[in-house]
Amino acid sequence: MLINVAGLDYEGAFLDRTKDEINTILRLNIVATVEMTRRMLETRKNRDPLYIINVSSLAGFYPMPLKATYAASKRFLLDFSRAMRQELRREGVRVLALCPAGLATKPETIQSIESQGWMGHLTTMQLGMVAARTIDHVLAGHSVYIPGWVNRFMRAISSIMPEDLVAWMIWHRWMKTRQLAAQYGNQM
Repeated sequence: MLINVAGLDYEGAFLDRTKDEINTILRLNIVATVEMTRRMLETRKNRDPLYIINVSSLAGFYPMPLKATYAASKRFLLDFSRAMRQELRREGVRVLALCPAGLATKPETIQSIESQGWMGHLTTMQLGMVAARTIDHVLAGHSVYIPGWVNRFMRAISSIMPEDLVAWMIWHRWMKTRQLAAQYGNQM
């Protein structure tokens, strides 16, 4: 089993990000995953089952202002996973895209979740549960796993909305979150 879990984001406006920050997001979120997947497939010597989990994000389904490069990189992983799943299916390889919302993995992430208030808490899932259920989903042959019924519901509703409206709603939410964080001295 290969689990491509490395990922990185620098939140904020695209023009506020340095070239190095943008390139780091792309190298880690996209290039490293593609290279690791390729190496794993090239070193596979027999036809034993192989399971690949690529950690995308719920953000991969949306055009996300203030997280544009991150969301686009996660969309790449979602599409790459779905394509590889079809391409490698007859080879005994199962590929799953994990698309969580918030996961409390490090202090910066926890701070970002906290700054989102009740919505951040509602969409954040417990890491251990997500890990266990992700393994269950890849073993069952699923292509995409979105942890949490709230997150699946949000994805279903947003899929019937125009993408420009979704982008506007996300922009509005992030701007409100940033204003609240600034009000309480807790900048995102």
